[in-house]
Amino acid sequence: MDFVCHALVGASIGELAPRRISNRQLKGALAGMSPDIMNVFSYFYLGFRQGNPIPIASADDFKSNPWIVDHWTWIPWEISHSFLFWGLLVMPLIFLLRAPVMIGLAYLSHLILDLPSHTGIWSTVPLYPIQIRYEGWFDAWAWSAEEIILWATIPFLAWRACAVLRSPTNPWLVWRSETSPIRE
Repeated sequence: MDFVCHALVGASIGELAPRRISNRQLKGALAGMSPDIMNVFSYFYLGFRQGNPIPIASADDFKSNPWIVDHWTWIPWEISHSFLFWGLLVMPLIFLLRAPVMIGLAYLSHLILDLPSHTGIWSTVPLYPIQIRYEGWFDAWAWSAEEIILWATIPFLAWRACAVLRSPTNPWLVWRSETSPIRE
């Protein structure tokens, strides 16, 4: 899946979180995108190897250089996209730091959305380091800018729908702590 859709899904999860969490939509969007941050090594390395003026690889660079999945720069991507990493490191850190659980859910949404949206050698290894590949149905990471904008409208509309349903005048999707009187 592309990073825009991941950010919008994360923002939707943040929108549904309790209002007491400051910057909840931004935190959700950043958590939704965060697994892909580990792929920055591959983007720079491949972009440099391809001789790009700005050493950042494009989707076409990845398509024409499938060897990159066997290079050490790909390992951080595999780790950050593992449900084991999420369960053994991300969630315990969230509980240890007393961060909102919503951050872990937004991170998890990224892993779930990547399952159907990566195929072939780009498919995910959801239990990395256990080498069991999950074959998706399409390659959303290779979408053109037009396709990203087109498909990003769905999570964008979901985010806005969540915001409307969470508005102060609407009783839908409200946490009990937001409706009960505060006792001092």
